[in-house]
Amino acid sequence: DGPQAGLAALAEVSSDLPRYAAVRAYLLERAGDLEQAAKLYAEAARAATSLREREHLTREAARVRQQLRPSS
Repeated sequence: DGPQAGLAALAEVSSDLPRYAAVRAYLLERAGDLEQAAKLYAEAARAATSLREREHLTREAARVRQQLRPSS
């Protein structure tokens, strides 16, 4: 049903759950809210418990931030 349905379903669960910020970031990115998605990917990276997960989420935040920059 799309990212909006996912965001609505996610609103029904506790934000204290592991990876909540990463899931919300992904859904917001799919919904087109790139600024908020980048912030949440970075937040999720800071909370990640493994180095690989932290690195992946940091790359996702950078990738989304890159999309926010105007093309030259």
